[in-house]
Amino acid sequence: MRSENIPPIACRLSGPQEIQDRRRLLGSVFEGVLRVEELEDGYAFGFPGSAGWAERLVEMINAERACCPFLTFALFFEPDGGPISLRVTGPEGAKGFIEAEMMAPPAG
Repeated sequence: MRSENIPPIACRLSGPQEIQDRRRLLGSVFEGVLRVEELEDGYAFGFPGSAGWAERLVEMINAERACCPFLTFALFFEPDGGPISLRVTGPEGAKGFIEAEMMAPPAG
C-alpha cells in the first residue's frame, strides 16, 4: 500500500446532482451485500457471483475512485461462479468514512 502522497479523506464531489447520483449508485450496490467483514483498515463485502454483479461493482469502483481517491479497492472472485468479495480500505480515518458514506442507508 502506498504511504506517501495520500489524498485527504474527503469526497471530491460538490454538486447536488453528483452527490445524489453517487448515493443512488452506492444504494443499488450495497443493497446486494451478502456479508460484511470488518478489517483493520476497512471492510470486506460479499456479493453474489454473477457477471451482472461484477459489472455493477466495477462501475461503482470507477465512480468511487474519481470522488474518493484515498480509498483502495480490491475484487476477489471465488471459483466456479462463487461469491465476489469487495475489499475497501484506506489510510487512518478512512474506516469511519466507509461506514458513514458506503454502509449508511440511502437518504430519502
